[in-house]
Amino acid sequence: MIQIYKWKETLAEDKKRVIRRAQADLESVRPYVSKILADVRQRGDEAVLEMTRKFDDPEFTLNRLRVSSSDIEKAYDVIRPEVFEAIREQIRISRAYAKKQRSVITDQWELETVPGVVTGSRLLPLDSVGLYVPAGKAPLPTVSQILTVTAKAAGVPRIVVCFPPTGDYPEILVAANEAGADEIYRVGGVQAIGALTFGTETIQPVNFIAGPGNSYVQSAKLQVFGRVGIDMLSGPSEALIMADNTANPKYLAADILARCEHGPDSAGVVVTNSMEIAQKTVEEVKKQAPKLARQQYIPKALELYSAIVVVDSLQLMIDFANEYSAEHLEIQTRDPQAVFAQIRNAGSVFLGNYAPVAVGDYASGTNHCLPTGVAPKFASPVNVGMFMKASGYQKLTKEGLQNLRSIVQTISDVEGLDAHKRSVEVRLLGED
Repeated sequence: MIQIYKWKETLAEDKKRVIRRAQADLESVRPYVSKILADVRQRGDEAVLEMTRKFDDPEFTLNRLRVSSSDIEKAYDVIRPEVFEAIREQIRISRAYAKKQRSVITDQWELETVPGVVTGSRLLPLDSVGLYVPAGKAPLPTVSQILTVTAKAAGVPRIVVCFPPTGDYPEILVAANEAGADEIYRVGGVQAIGALTFGTETIQPVNFIAGPGNSYVQSAKLQVFGRVGIDMLSGPSEALIMADNTANPKYLAADILARCEHGPDSAGVVVTNSMEIAQKTVEEVKKQAPKLARQQYIPKALELYSAIVVVDSLQLMIDFANEYSAEHLEIQTRDPQAVFAQIRNAGSVFLGNYAPVAVGDYASGTNHCLPTGVAPKFASPVNVGMFMKASGYQKLTKEGLQNLRSIVQTISDVEGLDAHKRSVEVRLLGED
């Protein structure tokens, strides 16, 4: 069961466990992942087929690897009408958010730094992206649509969606198709990352890979980074909830448990300056937890990395939140906006008693593919700009080159690169 910690009296080892929470163990799986990546690179479709039969579907055949137009038509035939309508509305909202995000990005700008020297930057969409949609514990059509919508808003001309064939999941197919995916493949795990990176007979390689996944998928992404770009390394789901004496313990408990149902290594943490709220929240967790379906995950998640942290003031709550640096941060306080103004480290923030993380996961339109495990201190959610790249440029007249000549002469002499200097001199002096 979840524990209450008076933070100033808490043992250092318990503080470390709560703050660090679960970190994906990428190092221990690295050699195993490397072998699969090398195998896919060498044997292509044959290796993909072998791994897919081993991990996902013993009866899998290569002719099922690429989702066909008839497969998509069948998905539309079997998906429940209410699910289809929910996905379409979800995409409408996500698309509005992504289009607004795109509209505030400057495509190109220029500046004359010295007379005759114009410098600038131009932004273009990536040529191709691969979007990984997990489906191990459950199908995730919401990941399928939010990643695709974001890449589409960036203007990416080739968007590839992959998901493991642990089931055929019409919801994932419909979500990807409605959002604008160009290609969809039934392939998951390390073999999917390898196929997207190196290409196979069936799957052409991409320039960038995004999407959540288990430690094997994250290790694979880390190992192929440099040959392709990646969004981030994502770990187990987590939420930090800031709560003062105006918060509702029923809501706090419900939001803790919503994180815990993701898996035994997930974390739902409350930080509060009210011991009364802390104690009432524990009682609510005890009431609500037995009613939930995923009992294989919830008790362990409550015990391992979830916690209720009690501090002495609102400012200490803010300090804790910035140190914790949560994937999801809920602010359930008297003045959420004022608290938000002091938050520096969080993936996605939910303001007020009526903004649970679930709306960000499913409906509000913000991107829910987020950095985890203190990564919000240096990383951002998946966003439109992530699927674009910039080129700097310069335009010079002869006068402009003359104005920069002395800098080039001096610094090239310091660095011992005389050919650099000569490339300027031949233009200005006509040297042989």
